[in-house]
Amino acid sequence: SNTVGTLAIDIGNSTTVVAFQAERESSPILLRLPPITRAQGEVPSIVWYNQSEKKELLVGQEVIDAGLGKTEHQNLSCNFKRWIGAPTALGEETSSLSPEKSGELLLKQIWKRLPKNLQIKRLVLTAPIETYRNYRKWLREVCVKLPVNEIALVDEPTAAAMGAGLAPGSKLLVVDLGGSTIDLAL
Repeated sequence: SNTVGTLAIDIGNSTTVVAFQAERESSPILLRLPPITRAQGEVPSIVWYNQSEKKELLVGQEVIDAGLGKTEHQNLSCNFKRWIGAPTALGEETSSLSPEKSGELLLKQIWKRLPKNLQIKRLVLTAPIETYRNYRKWLREVCVKLPVNEIALVDEPTAAAMGAGLAPGSKLLVVDLGGSTIDLAL
């Protein structure tokens, strides 16, 4: 039987977290997505894509297990999240993939590996504040092709505050230490 609920994805510069909350459950669960997860719900944010005629694609833990995660190679894309939506992609010169294409491949592979019994009614994604407008545009373009009725975007500090599990109205200072910025939200 299908379980209806909300899928949440937080793309990080080094790790992407995937969680699911069923409609009648009070807490989300982190998803294990073999073979791309390192641990339950944690996907290393790394993509290996060989654009030759074989079109070899590995994401997350698959890249690390293949011994390809510690090398500088044009087929390897890592640390790409911080450059999605940025005006220039400094630091991505070694990869043949754009940061946006790397993120798209990662999201599509996550979606492809979701348990078949999950019926995703709503998709919630986090977005950084500093590149929010361009990142949001990119997310919308990538996710519009996914079979989901509702897509919600939440800025990262707000998502962290919501994930703290405190009662509504509680005061909380969220410190979001990013790859190149620090965001504070109260």
